Amino acid sequence: MKTIIVDTFFEADAMGHGGKRRTCQIAELIEQAGFTPTQFDRTILHSRASRIMAALKAVCNPKTYAFIAQYQLAIQKSWKAIAFCGFQRHLYTCKLKQHTGHPILIWEATKNYVVPYVAQALGFKVIAFPQNIEALVKNQDQFLESLAVELKALAAADIVFCISREEEWLLRLHGANAFYLPYYPPQPVLQQMLALREKRIHVEKQRFLILGNADNPPTLAGMIEQMKWLKRARETIAFQVDIAGFGTEKLAENCQHEDFTLHGAVSAEQLEALLANCRAALVHQAPTSGALTRIPELLIAGVPIIANRNACRSTDQYSGVFCYESWEELVACMNQPLEIPEMLPRPVSAEDQVKNLLVQFSDSPSGTIEICPVERN
Repeated sequence: MKTIIVDTFFEADAMGHGGKRRTCQIAELIEQAGFTPTQFDRTILHSRASRIMAALKAVCNPKTYAFIAQYQLAIQKSWKAIAFCGFQRHLYTCKLKQHTGHPILIWEATKNYVVPYVAQALGFKVIAFPQNIEALVKNQDQFLESLAVELKALAAADIVFCISREEEWLLRLHGANAFYLPYYPPQPVLQQMLALREKRIHVEKQRFLILGNADNPPTLAGMIEQMKWLKRARETIAFQVDIAGFGTEKLAENCQHEDFTLHGAVSAEQLEALLANCRAALVHQAPTSGALTRIPELLIAGVPIIANRNACRSTDQYSGVFCYESWEELVACMNQPLEIPEMLPRPVSAEDQVKNLLVQFSDSPSGTIEICPVERN
């Protein structure tokens, strides 16, 4: 069986959040290339005692320090950082040695920066699919190392497929063999969006829609600022807006106006009705990395997007995306005709590159393959 290991924090769930949908997109490409993805068997330490014991073993293991020195890892000089590095090194060494399929590792869990060094030492090809540059996301967990450590680890992968043009550019600057793989919804979501697109042709569209997961800190920060800008916009134009999504109940004090309707979390049927009847989606995000999966999805559904520059990075060239950088520009965008946008084309060439690369890596025992290499530092 043509199996390869997929190391991800998310399950491939087309009906889940944006991260799960990106994972599902990657899983579809793997299967289309003729491979069976095998989920990396992650060891979870549930008790505090087991975590302390694992940390002590890692800190006391000379191999941990030899590993740090060998790859010149500029990690924090704290016992927690050393314990994390040592534990991950041991975990990946054990699990990858047990793999009996093709020595190819799909690396989505890029927060675990030890992966490419361990995997390549064991003869694996490492294909990285970072969902974002983790060090550039605020409020990350305590074990995440510096941007320099993360960039160095991604540059060590054989090839990297980024979700945004900006990250492709940044990684190439640091010697990574990086390419852009735009998000395009997995098949179940694609069919839903196409059906919604057909439905929108026949309905009257009046209200604007704010849709997002407010449990995500950059999204929540963006929504709060968005409310302030919309209140200023109301001084110039009249409009009505619906706000929906997980955690949006937190916005209650920001939505105290009769023209702002806060729905909170909604059912699939309620969401379909909101999307079918909205004039456009209003998307406003605080600075962060990655890219928003909902923008391509909504464009396929025939929903125009009005977004600030933080939100529409890598998608501002798409038909139906209107970008703004001030509340005055927001007003101008809301006054556009806002017709159903052209159909978003599939990123066929980028998808084919992923699939062809998998086949080439599996057919090359020596591993001597050059895929449009980028000059490394």
